[in-house]
Amino acid sequence: MILVSVVIFYSRNIITPVLTVYFKDALGLSYSQVGYLYSLYLLVMFATDVFTGGIADRYGRRKTLAIGLLLYGLSMALIGAFRNFFVCAPAYALAALGSSFISGTLQAWYFTEVKTRGLERNETKKAYGLLRSINSANSLLIGIITATIVALTGMRSVFYAAAVLNFLGALLAVLLLNENYGDKGKSILSIVREGISFIIHTHILRYLFIADMLFTLPHLHFIYVWQLYFTNVLNLKVETLGLLYSLKSVMGILAGFLILWVGKGKKESHAPLFRVSLSLMLLSYLLFAGMHAKIIGVFALALYSLGEAIYFTGYTLLINDVIPNEYRSTIISTRMSASALVGALFYALIGRLVNFSGLVGSFALMIPVFALLGLIYIWVFRMVST
Repeated sequence: MILVSVVIFYSRNIITPVLTVYFKDALGLSYSQVGYLYSLYLLVMFATDVFTGGIADRYGRRKTLAIGLLLYGLSMALIGAFRNFFVCAPAYALAALGSSFISGTLQAWYFTEVKTRGLERNETKKAYGLLRSINSANSLLIGIITATIVALTGMRSVFYAAAVLNFLGALLAVLLLNENYGDKGKSILSIVREGISFIIHTHILRYLFIADMLFTLPHLHFIYVWQLYFTNVLNLKVETLGLLYSLKSVMGILAGFLILWVGKGKKESHAPLFRVSLSLMLLSYLLFAGMHAKIIGVFALALYSLGEAIYFTGYTLLINDVIPNEYRSTIISTRMSASALVGALFYALIGRLVNFSGLVGSFALMIPVFALLGLIYIWVFRMVST
């Protein structure tokens, strides 16, 4: 599973450093057309994610994962081969459809396998924490690999490389992963309907979904403003952003190891992950909003990156403790779909938010969100304990 996950990580992220530049400069698209592509991607994911989760729960997660990787790989090949907006748009929509097939399947496969093999909670946390550390380490190499490909053969080759990696990931999934799935006797719509009903009628899941959508706000805010904060507020050179991105990756690696012992030996090992992660992110935002020295900014970036990496792992472990195997892909995909919708709406507003409050002020506006998240998780863990 780790090998398949690493291949998928590279296949999905190798294009990230050059994606917008490729659309704008290599394909000659306007800023509006690039915006349309990104909006189209989110809308396709929102419309399809829940149903692809139902397909995975009905027909099998390994097959669904392989289909998603093949679709994504085909889209990368088309984007690399054609320099035309009217080809690129449906190809990028195909990438979004492939992402929908992938999003709820690998994680669902892993946690169903964990349940099937009867692994203890700490063993599950160790394996997942190790996987997070490996992928964070790989993120250090992504920029170097992409830059090397671009320097030697041009940007188009990055998309061909992504296509090959996706096809390889599909092959490895079929060869190396055993199949696990829910109830084959039900229709896809029945599984989707029952999965959504389970969310609605399960108190803990409802609160976890609310928390996930709420966390989307500071998460997207940070993605939007952190580079601008360091260049416009702290007056660092653009060249230093690469080093700061590497610092974020190092914190992701460290988070994977911290996860192994935070809460170790306690009956409820997930609650400490949230206490640590939310405290780190809250402190980082207080520093961003209140102190504007360069060293403080770098320290705040490290704190936020560490806290966010721990948070994502804690959330994944907690929600998969609650989800039943037969609806696992459907519920995970529903979560992705809801987050995509919130993300699309918030991205449309975040620019106005920054214009209203300024870069520094926008950090202050996000601080109450972390406080509210803390209250939600206090309530969640009270329900877990009872």
